[in-house]
Amino acid sequence: MLASRLLIVVVSILLRWRNVVKICESYLLQAPFGYSRKDVILIGVGVTVAGIGLKSGLEFYGVDPLQAGNVVQLVLVLGLTIGWISTYIFRVSNKEMTYAQQLRDYENKVMQKRLDGLTEAELEALLEQVEEDKRRLASGEKVN
Repeated sequence: MLASRLLIVVVSILLRWRNVVKICESYLLQAPFGYSRKDVILIGVGVTVAGIGLKSGLEFYGVDPLQAGNVVQLVLVLGLTIGWISTYIFRVSNKEMTYAQQLRDYENKVMQKRLDGLTEAELEALLEQVEEDKRRLASGEKVN
């Protein structure tokens, strides 16, 4: 009797765990790292553990605990600040900022809507014009 209840509890826990794993997998496939609560918590725990580890390591090598705390605070604040600024500079240099991405998406949607609104004859005329412009560019002529 007890064994059957225990078996039922274990099976129900495993089924729930399987559903949780499926939900987590589907969520992880949607969001890149850093865009979920779990990722933010992991980053926070990682930074905290790194700080505690660095302070403990400095104290192990004989640095005064107050001085070790100051060094760790300085290293973490400067490291995180420089790291954050460098990601911003990287995004600016690659034009991966939110506004630039929104503008590209908008322009692509407008162009797609315009192409969808063209008739077959207008589309063929546009393709012929593009081909002629390509020939002119290849021959060195100036394109209007």
